[in-house]
Amino acid sequence: MDKQIEDLPLAQRRALAAKLLLNGEGISEVSRKARLSLPTVSKYKDLVERGGPDALARLRIHGSVPRLDDASQSWLVSAIKHSPGLHGYPGLTWTISQLREVIFQRFGIQFSASHVGYLVRSYGLAYRLGYSPSNKVSQDTAQKSRSNVYAARRRIAAKMLLNGDSVERVSKALSISVPTIRKYKSMVDADGVDAVLQRRSSGRKATLRARDLEWVRGTLQGSPTAYGYETELWRTGDVQALIKQKFGVYHSDGHVRTIVAKLGLEHRMRPPKQRTEKKRLTINDEMLAWVAATLRESPRVHGLDADYWTNARLRTVVHQRVGVDYSRGYILKIATRAGVADLLTRRRG
Repeated sequence: MDKQIEDLPLAQRRALAAKLLLNGEGISEVSRKARLSLPTVSKYKDLVERGGPDALARLRIHGSVPRLDDASQSWLVSAIKHSPGLHGYPGLTWTISQLREVIFQRFGIQFSASHVGYLVRSYGLAYRLGYSPSNKVSQDTAQKSRSNVYAARRRIAAKMLLNGDSVERVSKALSISVPTIRKYKSMVDADGVDAVLQRRSSGRKATLRARDLEWVRGTLQGSPTAYGYETELWRTGDVQALIKQKFGVYHSDGHVRTIVAKLGLEHRMRPPKQRTEKKRLTINDEMLAWVAATLRESPRVHGLDADYWTNARLRTVVHQRVGVDYSRGYILKIATRAGVADLLTRRRG
């Protein structure tokens, strides 16, 4: 039954959604019955509440104006008809997620899964979609594909920033966090688009298997003293070191805490230090002006035996001034807000 509903035209599924919403059914239930995404049903609910079912009926069938011109659609039809292997995917048939990535890589457009499915069906090529387990993408191919997508998004973000688009607009258009786009903007302002394009993706595939996680679970349930640590509760750095020693895999502090949380063993960890408001209160306009002036002076003026500024040296003088030991990331953020991030060099003394 669900499969039959999924094959219905979008206009009919919209009508069904409007009827269910008017009957008081929840968003999740309407999403399941009408085979529509949760964000889409949420938007429909708002429209129905404000303008009744007629407001929903007046929506364009494709939502916004179609963004693939005739030449682009011709290329996509040809790609779907041919083997996914030509684009680096194994198997004889396509999956929706593969086509979404190909569209993004080729045209820089990120369609929803439901819209890609609609396009394939409208071209009469639904038979080119397959879901057999034997056609699953290998981990290496999937990782390579994700890396290509991330690189494409970085390229588009860098070009948008270079053309003067705001950080907020780029973030919304590409679904990338505002702090990340701000970092890209700093890099583009300092070294141009190439600085962003050469940035490596931070994403990684899962490296701990189920049996590895069971070892971590058993270890955390024991005492840290058995491993030479002088505490009764585990510290993030200790767990990080044990994983590195046992499996040869480095995980960041944040990823280690995520693993511990998924294992339900947060009670076996020492609680993190509580943040204070002192950090945020000290970074005002006066502080930013001081940072800008400081980086335009020689480090020797501030008692440092060096001729150029680095993140670590700025951290030192900031700590001397306000008594707060900021992280490297926050120091870079301060320098960026002060407009002098380009004066920090990566060279190390």
